[in-house]
Amino acid sequence: MKKFRLLLLDANVVIEISRQGLWDQMTARCDIHLAQTVLDETQFYDDDQGDRHYIDLASYISAKSITVFDLTPSQMDGFLARFDPVYFEKLDPGETESLAYLLDQSDKCMICSADKIVYRVLGCLSRPDQGVSLDEVLGQIGLGRKLGREFTKAYKEEWTKKGFQEGLAGLGIRPPRQGPAR
Repeated sequence: MKKFRLLLLDANVVIEISRQGLWDQMTARCDIHLAQTVLDETQFYDDDQGDRHYIDLASYISAKSITVFDLTPSQMDGFLARFDPVYFEKLDPGETESLAYLLDQSDKCMICSADKIVYRVLGCLSRPDQGVSLDEVLGQIGLGRKLGREFTKAYKEEWTKKGFQEGLAGLGIRPPRQGPAR
């Protein structure tokens, strides 16, 4: 089975995979890259009964089943400088680092998220093919599950379309800076 190439995950997706107990299957079937900030954001989750479950991905990282990347503050600032505050104020550090990494890769990357701002950014940048829902990933690797709406293809498509429309209207992206007049 062909692995998903450079699948980047946000914190909500990391938590949902942990809730579902799917890390062994995911790392076997996906080439997973994870921002250090996302890793820092996903230390635990509380289940429906209020019980705390700690997320420990160290064994996957040491086995090189998950690749962790860490961008510099200047790389992240350069990424954020491309957007109006209406966009970048909604991005958390993990989403920012993941999107900046995604857009800097020459290989075909996909980002799996459960946050509308991620899909809005991809739509605004006219890169809808680089977003994928957890529902789509699990379906394609034979692990289909019933998931909340924020993990579905319909949710991804709704917010990607919204971002695309915002981009067409000149919202979200800052215009390129002009050099000095000569």
